Amino acid sequence: MIKIGITGSLASGKTTASKMLSFRRGPLFSADKAVKELYRNKNFKSLIGKKFKIKNNNQIKKYLKNLILEDKKNIIKLEKIIHPLVRKKMRNFT
Repeated sequence: MIKIGITGSLASGKTTASKMLSFRRGPLFSADKAVKELYRNKNFKSLIGKKFKIKNNNQIKKYLKNLILEDKKNIIKLEKIIHPLVRKKMRNFT
């Protein structure tokens, strides 16, 4: 099976391009979808809550957004948690 990776900046059309390439041809791994699944996971929300000292895990994205706007270093901390988890999901997919 041929594997194709599509990268690009925010809102550059990665999802549209990947859907077009995979239409009726084979499976598609979406990192965006994997991240959305993480944010629905209780254990993940608990981990993020502890790392960033967020008490209300129900609105975790809202709190993270504010923390990132306050200090850009927080996005790096968040990516260090999310990226390995998404890579693991991607390896399991392939």
